[in-house]
Formats: sequence, C-alpha cells, structure tokens
Amino acid sequence: TADSLKNDTVKSVKKDPIDAPVYYECTDSMVWSRGGNAYLYGSGKVKYEKIELTANVISMNMDSSVVHATGRIDSTGVNTGLPIFKDGGTPYESDRMTYNFKSKKGFINNVYTQQGDGFIMGGKAKKDSTDVLYSQDGMYTTCDAEHPHFYIRLTRAKIRPKKDVVSGPLYLVVADVPLPLALPFGYFPFTESYSSGFIMPSYGDETERGFYLRDGGYYFAISDKFDLRLTGEI
Repeated sequence: TADSLKNDTVKSVKKDPIDAPVYYECTDSMVWSRGGNAYLYGSGKVKYEKIELTANVISMNMDSSVVHATGRIDSTGVNTGLPIFKDGGTPYESDRMTYNFKSKKGFINNVYTQQGDGFIMGGKAKKDSTDVLYSQDGMYTTCDAEHPHFYIRLTRAKIRPKKDVVSGPLYLVVADVPLPLALPFGYFPFTESYSSGFIMPSYGDETERGFYLRDGGYYFAISDKFDLRLTGEI
C-alpha cells in the first residue's frame, strides 16, 4: 500500500572518492573547514599510493579528491617551499599545482623537471592520467643554470617522462635573444636506446670571436651498423 511504501526506505551508501588511504602531515598547522577541506601549512606533505606532493601550503578536498599546492612568500620576498610532485620517482617542481588523485590529472604552472641530460622548464603544463605532460610556451635546455644561458623555446610540446619530447614550432634563444633559427617541429629522445634526435650545442664566449654555439645538430640512427651525425657551429 501507499502507507507501507512510504515507511520503507533504502539508505544510500556514499562511496569513498579515492581507493587508497591518503597520508598527510605538516610542521606548522593544520586547519579543517566545512565541506571536507583541509589546509596544511609549513612543509606540508600528501601521499597517495606512489604519488607524493610537498609544498609550503597545501589545500585539499577529500570529497572531490583535489589538492592545490603553492609556496609562501617569506619576509625577504622570496617564494619558498614551492610544490614538488613525484609520481613513481619522476619529480616535477612548479610555482603552483592542482592535482586530482582520482583522475590522476593535474595542472602545473611554471614546471621544472630533468629528463635525461636536459631540463624542461617554464610555461604551463597539463598532466594526463598516463603521466604525459602537454606543455605550452616552455623551454628545453642542457644548461643547468637557474636562468639558462641558452635554450630551445617550445611553443607547444608533448612530454613523455623518461622517453621523449615532441614539439611543435620551436626556435633557439641565446642570452635571452631569439635567433633566426626556427623549425616546424622537434624530437628529443631521453631513452638510452639507439634513436635519432637533436644534439644540443655547447655555449660559450671567446675574446676574439665572442659568443658561440658549438657541436649542435642532428643525430641519425640509421641502422645498428651505420649512423650519421651532422653538427655545426655559430
């Protein structure tokens, strides 16, 4: 009857948005708010399965499985405790990061990571669930200076960690001066296997001839018994 149906109820079970425990800690303070939000201040750390995120300031929502991480400006005006993201051992540094533990997707602002003998930095990047990064307005260089003396500007790039970078239009920049050396696309392998790819030049300064780029070019892995290396200098 209508009366008996009215009294019969079925309790809905809310599923946990994530499938494994989330561990978190900080050295300063931890604040909880309504809506399942938590704020970690001072060397905050969040761990989920193989994923680890550290930053000076971390906010997370357990219902939506989303975390936001930033640094903090100290009394001297320096941004300290910048986010460092690790997924299976590959670290990514950034100014600001948003990550979803459930979908394993995230956004990284001003990314910095070492791949092989080179470094990828700058720009904005989107990480998908397969750990591939899609970067815009970044740069690739073998110079380990905080502000590289030379680099290749990558207008758009697809970065496969420990494998390769495939880029759209790119051009060479030396001492912050763009050179008239542009290519419609580029391929930079990170693997130790036998493969073709660009050879980054070495950068320096001579008293007689000035600044130079040496031994840059392209390596052709034609076969197991034959290869070709084309290099030049400017």
